Amino acid sequence: MASFREERATQKKLDILRTAANLFNKKGYHETTIEDISNELRMTKGAIYYYVSSKEDLLFQCHDLVASECIEELQVIVESNDHPSKKLKNAIKSLVLFIIEENAVFSVINRTNMLSPDTRKAVLEQRDKYEKLFQSIIEEGVQKGVFETNNVKLARLLILGAVNYMPYWIKPRDNQSNDEIADFFSCSLLKSVIK
Repeated sequence: MASFREERATQKKLDILRTAANLFNKKGYHETTIEDISNELRMTKGAIYYYVSSKEDLLFQCHDLVASECIEELQVIVESNDHPSKKLKNAIKSLVLFIIEENAVFSVINRTNMLSPDTRKAVLEQRDKYEKLFQSIIEEGVQKGVFETNNVKLARLLILGAVNYMPYWIKPRDNQSNDEIADFFSCSLLKSVIK
């Protein structure tokens, strides 16, 4: 169990990442400075640098936050004994809910061209891991005769492409609850492969 101090440090880091993501979205990555982030949080730049080493590290940490949590949750879904259609529905729903909850952070993680080659490589490895896990659910469904597709990779791209575009249009003011949106997406996209 984490101590109060560890929980506070984790929350502070999340605040920094979310604030940075909001500013990257609002002002642009290149135009946002560490000073802008520290001013927004009413912290010193030194306090920010305690948690991250640079602006590029901030962008990487935003990606790592999303990727780590998504991979961890998807791993649990993949390893469950659920029916493949339930696994796929849960995987889509999980990703949709996470995108809604971390909208600002999700909006900035596609900016891999701003990362150095080594950092970009680490980001792409995380994405590959997530995509392989996600695709394994579709492959399992095809093997068990539950899903029908003659191209598993394109089926994965269709589903993930639809969900991953959400940060660009989903707004907090939308009248539907997060669960309603997640249910709609998971049920609708499941139909693209269900036999």
